[in-house]
Amino acid sequence: MTIDKVNVGGVKYSIYLKKNLIEPDSHQPVWGYTDYARSAIYIDNKLNKQHIKQTLIHELVHAMLWETGAVDGYNDEKLVNPLGNMLYSVLHSNNLEI
Repeated sequence: MTIDKVNVGGVKYSIYLKKNLIEPDSHQPVWGYTDYARSAIYIDNKLNKQHIKQTLIHELVHAMLWETGAVDGYNDEKLVNPLGNMLYSVLHSNNLEI
């Protein structure tokens, strides 16, 4: 994957591939997380190409909700997981892959 920045609602998010990601708040290993204060998305670089793309889409859904001001839903995995999975599927099925 060669994307290093993405514009989300007028905010430029930097994308970083890192080894062995640990989510700062939970201190748990994760595939990805978004740091809203730094406008940064981190993805574990040990994932395969498809999982990196899926994780990026998932984290972008978090960022999109955050940037809309959806403070009650931006971190709700019951909302973000299906939206992220569907968005990935639409992009992939229509050859609009990132």
